[in-house]
Amino acid sequence: MKKLVALVAALVMMLTLLVTPALAESEVKIYLFGQAQNMDKVLEKFYADSGLDIKLNIVWNTGADHREKMPLLIGNEEACDLVFDAYWMNLATMIKQEMYADLSSYFNNDAYPGLKAAFSESFLAQVTDAEGAIYAIPFTQAANDMQAIFYRKDLADKYNITVDSEENLEAFFKAVKENETGLVAPFGIGGSRAMYYLDLDMIQKRHSNIFEISGTGTAVGMEFEVAVSEDGKTVLGAATIGAPDEYYADFPAPYNTNTRSARAINDLTKWAQYTQANSITEEDAANNLFYTGLVAAMEGNISNYETAKREIEKIEGAQLGMFVYDENLRNKVPGYYVTSGQTAWNFLCVPYYSKNIDAAMKFIDWIFQSPENHDLFELGIAGEDFELNEAGEYTQLAPANLYTFPGYEMTWNPNFVRTNAELDDEVKALLNYQNDPTSYTASVMDGFAFDNQATPELVNAYAAVSAVQSEYIRPFMHGTYGADTAAKLTEYWQKAQNAGIEVIRQAVIDQVQAFLDAQNK
Repeated sequence: MKKLVALVAALVMMLTLLVTPALAESEVKIYLFGQAQNMDKVLEKFYADSGLDIKLNIVWNTGADHREKMPLLIGNEEACDLVFDAYWMNLATMIKQEMYADLSSYFNNDAYPGLKAAFSESFLAQVTDAEGAIYAIPFTQAANDMQAIFYRKDLADKYNITVDSEENLEAFFKAVKENETGLVAPFGIGGSRAMYYLDLDMIQKRHSNIFEISGTGTAVGMEFEVAVSEDGKTVLGAATIGAPDEYYADFPAPYNTNTRSARAINDLTKWAQYTQANSITEEDAANNLFYTGLVAAMEGNISNYETAKREIEKIEGAQLGMFVYDENLRNKVPGYYVTSGQTAWNFLCVPYYSKNIDAAMKFIDWIFQSPENHDLFELGIAGEDFELNEAGEYTQLAPANLYTFPGYEMTWNPNFVRTNAELDDEVKALLNYQNDPTSYTASVMDGFAFDNQATPELVNAYAAVSAVQSEYIRPFMHGTYGADTAAKLTEYWQKAQNAGIEVIRQAVIDQVQAFLDAQNK
């Protein structure tokens, strides 16, 4: 009897051990940043309908915490099966350090029909290395997320101003500053983003074969630009904000002087007079200022239009307007948007040590197996959170437990784009233009990604220069140096030189030239 009891106990223990790993393998732990709302009901429906033996454990970080903590978490091999990353976070470094699993076997694979349908070979080209490995799943709806100013249209109407040019935008700011004394400022900005794309001639430059190189600076406006010959075969030069004009001498006119420095000196300081006094310490201008009625405008992207409209209309009498900076984008010129390098900015990755890689990829595959599956995670529960019209456009409903989710982190895909039926006709037309392949023109830099971890010398230089940039980036991008901006640019450049910015510059030249050579074989 004792032997029988011992045998039964041993069998129970063995079964417990077998069941426990099985349960652990069915839980997919996902690290994202930001926040979803009322996601529990969507997860319940997913569990009921998917037929997958998978439970999702989603951990939300703030953007700053996510960027800082994820390398440490993965370096310590803590539980994690999917993690958001991007080149503007840690992606290049993490791939270089072999922290992410190769996912190439899951794509173009009949066992994963959702992935096969949603991620074509051409779409995956941007994340496929020379050996065919894929370390990141790209999420985007279009190659461009149109940059814009969101503003209080009701206030513009009050002062009889049509915001359709930068001149009229400034007239609007002036009217608000002079008359709306209850506001803290006309224009709310914050973080290192600050005045992100205002007066930035990035797209125009691409028509002259001048391209910004992500991963060479701490933010937009601080990264290097590279000029390529008209035939697409030779690097003519590389330079960035703060560099003396001679660094730009071989760039094609009219960009053969430092236009980045000129923007900081002439443009950003001009707009700064319309921003709030404490802009440098503000981290969330949208929620803390614009949506609370304390400012009359903020920067944004067209993908955030729906959120901005919903939030601003909570203020009594408030209406949302949108001004797209670039005149050619406003006019929806076919082929105007020249692509450059990466065409997606947001990715999910699987840590190399994950024991649940199959389950993680089955979950992502399920999302893209049908529009209904995709709608569940992007829009919520049909009939409760949204409804579709005959054209396939959606209308967001208003339950007390409305579901919202940052789709750019997990659901955005060119093959699964729905338009909000309630958008203004012009906004809808701009979105359709943005999602139309004929709006884009390919460039010689398509597929290029800078590796800022290529050599130990570059790693050290990038870290040292980033530390210098962190001291100057907010005052430059916020325009708060005012009349001292030119002197501060010279001061910054000297410190950046001492920190090793020439190492980064030469790496940009060498890597781009090697890429062009390979493309022109």
